[in-house]
Amino acid sequence: MARVTQLGEHGAARMRARSEALLEEAAERSRPRNVMERLRANWRWFAQAALATGPSWALAQQVFDHPRPIFAPVAGLIAVSTTLGQRRRYAVEMVVGVALGIGIADALFTLIGSGTWQITAIVVGAMVVAVALGGSVVFVSEAATAALLVVAVQPPGTGLSGVRFLDSLLGGLVGLVVTSVLPASPGRTVHRAAAGLLAEIALTLEEVAQALERRDPEPAERAWTRASEIDPDVLRDAVAAGHETLRLSPWLRGTRAQFARYARAAAQIDNAVTSVEALSRGAVRAIAQGDNVPPPVPEALRELADAVRRLEATLDEGGDETAVREPALRAAARATLVLEETANLSVSLIVVQARATAVDLLRGSGLDRDEAERQVREAARLLR
Repeated sequence: MARVTQLGEHGAARMRARSEALLEEAAERSRPRNVMERLRANWRWFAQAALATGPSWALAQQVFDHPRPIFAPVAGLIAVSTTLGQRRRYAVEMVVGVALGIGIADALFTLIGSGTWQITAIVVGAMVVAVALGGSVVFVSEAATAALLVVAVQPPGTGLSGVRFLDSLLGGLVGLVVTSVLPASPGRTVHRAAAGLLAEIALTLEEVAQALERRDPEPAERAWTRASEIDPDVLRDAVAAGHETLRLSPWLRGTRAQFARYARAAAQIDNAVTSVEALSRGAVRAIAQGDNVPPPVPEALRELADAVRRLEATLDEGGDETAVREPALRAAARATLVLEETANLSVSLIVVQARATAVDLLRGSGLDRDEAERQVREAARLLR
């Protein structure tokens, strides 16, 4: 019964921590400074959308003599929006899927007309053809959606049949050209992704340190919730998209060095997210069980948080890597000495993950695994 009660209290604490974190995030995101920062960060997307939609509309009118070529700017907007966060192959699949759906809808409408069952048949027909062509889920879903929109919004028989297929291809082509000529900066994209992850990691470490010092379960639960919600896929996707952008836009030389630093560190940041989540879970357990946590442990976690914040600056500006390595090594040394002096399982989990995080940060600053682990061992020996 006591165990059930304890689990219930932990669940309630995590729910409160999650609610508090969401409120804090909402308040922070609504600040005028942050709103302006988001607008500045997305100016290139706004420009791409403008260059893809207006010209697509005008070109479709001129080339195909189509008075209302609505699917041209739609396909153009799909192309520029998709390439922001996904590989360009997906953008191409979406554009071609839209064109295919439009063409199939036009053809089937001519054969079977309109109505409830006809809409069903047209959508399924578009999906069948897309699957038969070996299309991905993205390709199939876009074909079905476009077919549905054609029948429901701009049905064949209005004088617009046939040419809409060409409109959508033209619009998609314009959108893809725009994203190649005016691509999103790979360096800025990965910077935003990595900065968000590193800020969450640093804040989690500081909250865990505070919780361990005060033996307070609430910040520990809040830190665990925060850590479990960090999504490293954001950085992985940004790196993948950046590689593709640089291949298609070779003139972006100025951002290559910055992008390369983030791409090199991405796997280590991903590993650090996993380590910090395990570390925060161990802190919740240590506090719940009343385990004694030596003072060097929270000190080491604060050193790690400092190293995390310095890593962001180093990756962005290409500064001195020792700014990251010194606090990371101090943290690893403190953790190592605690690990050698205690058999406490909860504390052992925390310090092992702290050491792992330190190694990740050292590797993110440019060291290989063997050298990072050697320096961690040497730092502990020197601190004795």
